[in-house]
Order: sequence, then C-alpha cells, then structure tokens
Amino acid sequence: MHLAELARHDLNALVTLHALLDSHSVSRAAERLNLSQPAVSRTLARLRRAFNDPLFVRTHRGLRPTARAVALGPPLERLLQELDTLLAPPEFQPASTTRRFRVASTDYSMHAFLAPQWETLKAEAPQMRLDIQAHGGNIEHQLDEGGPELAICSPTGRVPASVHGREIGDDHFVCVMRREHPLAAPDSNALTLEAFIEADHQLISMGGDDRGVVDLALAKLGLKRRVSLRQPHFLAGFSIAQHSDLLLCIPGCLAASVADCWPLAVRSLPLEVAPFSYWLVWHERYQADAGHVWLRDRLFHGLQARHRVLSQRLSLCMVQSAIPH
Repeated sequence: MHLAELARHDLNALVTLHALLDSHSVSRAAERLNLSQPAVSRTLARLRRAFNDPLFVRTHRGLRPTARAVALGPPLERLLQELDTLLAPPEFQPASTTRRFRVASTDYSMHAFLAPQWETLKAEAPQMRLDIQAHGGNIEHQLDEGGPELAICSPTGRVPASVHGREIGDDHFVCVMRREHPLAAPDSNALTLEAFIEADHQLISMGGDDRGVVDLALAKLGLKRRVSLRQPHFLAGFSIAQHSDLLLCIPGCLAASVADCWPLAVRSLPLEVAPFSYWLVWHERYQADAGHVWLRDRLFHGLQARHRVLSQRLSLCMVQSAIPH
C-alpha cells in the first residue's frame, strides 16, 4: 500500500463516482449527496484526471459510463461497503460477549457495592467476566497510566483531565463496637469526645499509614487517640470489634452493609470528620467503547440504587442503636 500516493487523491470523490454510476445524472447525484451541481461537476473533472479516462459521456438519455467506469463499479461498491462497516459505530451484544472487564475496587466497596451487582450483570451478559483488582493510592493516575478500565473510588486529589466519572453518592464515618461495649449504651451520651480518646481503637490501614481520616480530624483539635491495633482487613476488623472493646471507625455504608451479619452497635462520631463521595471513574480511552458504555451504565445505576438502600439502612441502624434493648 502506497500511503503517499493515496494521500494525493481525494477519496471523497469516490463517493461521488458511486452516485454518478448509480444515477447516470449530475443533478440526481448532486441531490443524493446534498451538493450543488457545479460541485459534482468539478469532482467529476478531478476523477477524469485521476483515472485518465472520461468515465462518462453525454447522450440524449443522460450520462453513460465508459468501459473503465463500468469496470470500476463492482470494486468501488465493495470498497464503500467496507468503509461503511469500518466507520459504523461498534455494536456490543451483552448476551453473547465473552469480554473481560477490569474493575478496581477496595474490598469494602466490593462487599458493600459491587457484589450485589453480579447477578444483574450476569443475567444480561452470562459469559462476561469481571476481573476485580485491589487498588490503593491514587487510582485516578493508575487509570491514566493504563491500569484498570473502571474504578469505584473516593477521589482525594486532583483528577487528571483524561479521567471521567459519575458521582454515586456521599458517605460519612461512624463508629462501631460490640453491642455490650460500655460506650454503646443507647440511653446515654456515653460516646463523648473524651471517652472516644480514652478508648482503645483499631485502625484499618490498607496502605500501611499510621493515621486515618479520624486521626487527622483529631490532630486539627490538638488531640490524639490510642490505636492499639492497626491492620488492613475490614472483615477481621468486624470480628475483632465483636470480641473486644476496640472501637472501629468505618464508612457508614460499610457499617450498614454488615448490619445483618455482625452484632455491632453503630454510633455517630463525637467529632467533625469531613464527608466524602463515591465515584465510578474511567479513562478517556474507554469513553466511546460500546461495551464499556454498557457496563458503566449498568454499574452506575445499580451502584446508585445500592447506595440509597445502604443510606436508608444506616439511618435505621442509628435509630435502633438509640433504642434501649
């Protein structure tokens, strides 16, 4: 293929040639192409020079193609059909796709948000595969650098311009503890700021940090809590909270998602900790991908619905925690 030679030709003129071969008329070809007759005539002149052939001759019945033009007809038809297929928007058929999608999520987002979406997705795309990847640090830049295709995250810094996203909903931190914990008394304001600081805490730190958002909020007040246990696993955190006096500060939606599994009391924090939002984010390179559009549309609406359920459940947990048992 001589690209330099092709570049010297106006390939759009081939569409005009096809219209002329089909209509045998400059005026009808111009009407079909939504062009003026002079414009079609000028294009025909360029075609004649390019092919070194008259291509059409005038008769009392209109334009008649030359032998060269007739010979060009079948390959031109095939070429334009292939171009039409090439330029057509790609189709995505969920029912038959075997595509694997890579989605980044923390373990708690997987439990609280993603896991409930699985059956709905598989009902539409039974052969689709999801590759869930753990993430830590700046997931937005991981997307930008060619990592996972989609991610559920809470952006904390400057998001690259090449990363797109839709907000799922907001959340805030709460404190959970075993129901028999002295600070879980529902008929009093037991969890004061002073009691909170004096208690023993566990910190879920997936990245190995010594401080979490609660510690940063306390530091602004010139205060510090006692973290007796730091570990990276939420599941273990619930078990430890159930069998000890350690307090555990976690996102409210996560607390709501395990309310039926772990006998834990849920309490509001006795200090101000900034709320945050969950987002579904992806890279620009997948913006127009038909399969990706399908997946993120299904996920977004499913995740939003799940967020509403968890938010309502959290409110109910907080009310029930305030009722003496």
